[in-house]
Amino acid sequence: MSVILPDQQQSADLPRGPRTAIERVRLVNCGQCWQRPGRPCTVADPPGDYLARWQRAERRGLVSRPELAAAVATLDVIASHVIVRDRAL
Repeated sequence: MSVILPDQQQSADLPRGPRTAIERVRLVNCGQCWQRPGRPCTVADPPGDYLARWQRAERRGLVSRPELAAAVATLDVIASHVIVRDRAL
């Protein structure tokens, strides 16, 4: 008998399929600005999401550590309130 931990159950309930890392990040709300799932944190051109949202998605298993590292590599400053622009990825 295997035990499913709360984090594993939450991750197992999320939709799967071929999505980009950006689409998977947007499945969670943002812990910085509280933008709801499905919408970018900023709508300026190009749109983007706070690093806090990327970190939340990584903790929930929606993006891998290499995907998070690729997002962080585009930043000049590493802080949760910094925007990861879509165009940078």
